[in-house]
Amino acid sequence: MQPLFRHLDELTGNRDRVRLESALVEALYDLLQAEQVRLYKLFPAGSEFLAGTAVQVDSQGFQVNDDGMAWPEDATALHHLPLIARCQQDGNELTEYDEALHQWHHVFPVAIAGAPFGFISIRREQTLSADEYQLAEGFIRVFQNCLALLDYSESDTLTGLLNRKTFDEFLFRILSSLHGPDDEALSLTQTPHRRHIHEQAKQHWLGVMDIDRFKRINDNYGHMIGDEVLVMVANKMREGFRGIDKLFRFGGEEFVVILKPTEHENALMAFNRFRQMIEVHPFPQVGQVTISIGFAPISLKDTSSMVLDNADRALYWAKESGRNRVASYLELLADGRLEPPPEQVSDVEFF
Repeated sequence: MQPLFRHLDELTGNRDRVRLESALVEALYDLLQAEQVRLYKLFPAGSEFLAGTAVQVDSQGFQVNDDGMAWPEDATALHHLPLIARCQQDGNELTEYDEALHQWHHVFPVAIAGAPFGFISIRREQTLSADEYQLAEGFIRVFQNCLALLDYSESDTLTGLLNRKTFDEFLFRILSSLHGPDDEALSLTQTPHRRHIHEQAKQHWLGVMDIDRFKRINDNYGHMIGDEVLVMVANKMREGFRGIDKLFRFGGEEFVVILKPTEHENALMAFNRFRQMIEVHPFPQVGQVTISIGFAPISLKDTSSMVLDNADRALYWAKESGRNRVASYLELLADGRLEPPPEQVSDVEFF
């Protein structure tokens, strides 16, 4: 198979985000005989964006820096990357000659469904010819289409949040990343190792959120109004949590959040802040809506079912204790309000 068609086959045959991004970078590096190709991704930080290297390949080899769970280490404000900042502003491919490296630097914008996603950076000793320019643009368009289809398959139809299937895959990737660099499971999951990480920084948190008395909303106002409430809660989730946090709808009135690594107190504050946002937000026709939240850590010895069960137990306690509150699984255990679960034994070893 010719290299062009081989790379197209690899690009269009991927259903994994990391592999899809890697396939694009590898194709451009090989077909354009580049010195270096990078995929910079944009990460929302308040009202601005940071840009960080997700994948890169050069003479030193292939490197994946974005595991989907924390920003790449080199993530920085756009003004520190002048050519990329100009490309972001103009929305078109830009080229300049790097006198220090004696290389031509081409930057192409990447957008998914019209929304900025990132940039492809190509460095070569020779500038791109017209045919090579069209080749790069063509592969980027194919990548954009593939990623848009992947986004659609990973999203809940009503709210646009990530769906349950995506949650299972993402949680497995987190659990894989918590194990040591010699664990064979990492090679199976394609999870990049995180550098310079300490134990506390590994602590992700999973929160299960449930709209209080949602059946009453459906019964009193109808399912169309109930759906409007679900959509508004999802929109408030996007507003209330950080761009790196992962937001899911499990179905019905249940939502799940996976917080990026942080300390327990920060997780508690984040969930309480969101609970208060919902409590004070006026919902048309319905008026006040409240939510209950239970959250638990994602720890080294956990399985997916254990993490969910721990957060669910905390949520159940919050519901039984008056609703409209946040319950920490760790605090409930420490205070003796929940019994430790029996040790779970599985016939299947993942790690």
